[in-house]
Amino acid sequence: MSQRQPPPVEAGPYRSHCAIARTLDLLGDKWTLLVLRDALFFDVSTFAGFCQRPEQVPTNLLAARLKKLVAAGLMEKVAYQQRPTRYQYLPTAVAKELIPALLALKQFGDNYLQD
Repeated sequence: MSQRQPPPVEAGPYRSHCAIARTLDLLGDKWTLLVLRDALFFDVSTFAGFCQRPEQVPTNLLAARLKKLVAAGLMEKVAYQQRPTRYQYLPTAVAKELIPALLALKQFGDNYLQD
């Protein structure tokens, strides 16, 4: 039985044909991986919830990162309340494929970057 592949992530235009460079074009800033970490490991799903995390991402940057992740197909924006409309940001199956990479970053930090 063949497993269905998720659609490719839309994040271009890319600056390189290198897969690492393209991935960094999408994920390689100070906040994006932390937003994904919070969604994937801490079940954070609301704008307010992301704002309450210890790293305190600035709200303008958080809004931009969530928009970028939704456009790339890594997060899904779902209304959970009407009047006023409020949204949840839920990780997609594609985002869940980043879990091993996030765990590797955590392991590196645990091993070499202690306080």
